[in-house]
Amino acid sequence: MPQALPPSPPKPIQTPAPYVTPSAVAFEKAGEAITASAASPLPIGEVSYRAARPAALDSVLEPGRALAIVAQQTGQLTLALAGGGAIDLPVEPGLTVLPFAVAGISAGAPDFAPALTLLD
Repeated sequence: MPQALPPSPPKPIQTPAPYVTPSAVAFEKAGEAITASAASPLPIGEVSYRAARPAALDSVLEPGRALAIVAQQTGQLTLALAGGGAIDLPVEPGLTVLPFAVAGISAGAPDFAPALTLLD
């Protein structure tokens, strides 16, 4: 019967990512784990949104960090991005959150009017 190999020691992270998921937190030595709190938060890739502002179709907008769309029907929106350029997007019923800084929004059809919210 083959003999089991002894466990190898953990290897240090050579190039850590700018974020760490809770299931991937690594410690150099056993017993170094501490509880996540305001004093010792786990790093994440994106901070939470702090505020929400309604957005209107066909108006100039002060860009937020993201755009939330709640649609009752299928439609199409054209988003004018804060840095220039535009993108045409199909929208399905339900909630869609897009990580775009949007300076303007127009609908592809006059009867398509989803609820739009800028997230900061």
